[in-house]
Amino acid sequence: MYFAFMDDSARKREDVPRQDLGELHAYGAVIFPQDSLQPYREQLAQLRQELGVPAGTEFKWSPDGGPLHNKWKELHTARVRMLEGAAEFGVQACVVVCAPELMPGWSETELKSEMLQYLYERVTYALGDEKGIVIADQPGGGRTDETRWLADALALDTDGTQYVKPANKQILLPIITTRSDHVDHLQLADLVAAATTVLIAGASTADRYKDLIYKLLAKNARGYAGGTGLKFIPSTRSNWRALMNLAYWVFGEDAYVLPDTASSLGTVLPHSGWIFASNSGLADPNAAGTQQ
Repeated sequence: MYFAFMDDSARKREDVPRQDLGELHAYGAVIFPQDSLQPYREQLAQLRQELGVPAGTEFKWSPDGGPLHNKWKELHTARVRMLEGAAEFGVQACVVVCAPELMPGWSETELKSEMLQYLYERVTYALGDEKGIVIADQPGGGRTDETRWLADALALDTDGTQYVKPANKQILLPIITTRSDHVDHLQLADLVAAATTVLIAGASTADRYKDLIYKLLAKNARGYAGGTGLKFIPSTRSNWRALMNLAYWVFGEDAYVLPDTASSLGTVLPHSGWIFASNSGLADPNAAGTQQ
């Protein structure tokens, strides 16, 4: 049995250095084997003791107040230890990153629904033949937004998606929601979703975590995260607006191979038909590439 914990992240337009990308939104999930749940909690309890913070301290990418607010050295230590511990326990991650400004005509509601479907599919792919349960941080926004999000989540259980049929039932229950300050594993989901979003944005604050994030991202049979552990919206079906070239500029992937066609050669990256074909979109060409 596996447990997937999911959270969201966002980056305002002014905080996205990569040109022509605009604001970013992301959903991320971290998938734990059942027998790793308690050991990971114990590791984080020990980490809080070492950092000298209260037992209930929530580890977030951007602590809004609390014992770790503006304590950058301790926060960096926590991030590294959380990601390293996750890798030791065989945790896999899936992140869906959306650039709404490149999706003209799509409403925020439609995009959130699309992101949720893509993440649900990626978690299912990562589970393989195993079974799992998905637990999400309580959705933000008002009551109406939360109700709509929960309705979309329930529809995934009853109707599935184009590629994941409800009869398969790899994910055994509708998505369950709870508060992230009560569940350490949701705090890792926050970290992974946020750090990945920052990396895609081209901001340097997540560069030191790039290798750790990439190690966690679920890979297909050929060892590529793109399309499997890392999904972009706009996707390849959106022609030139597709963002898959960012898998090359950020993580150094040289091909895009769909999860269900892993035996094929795939598409060589960077691809001339998609944006960011000739450069990373950053003023400093080395800032988001693999030459750091």
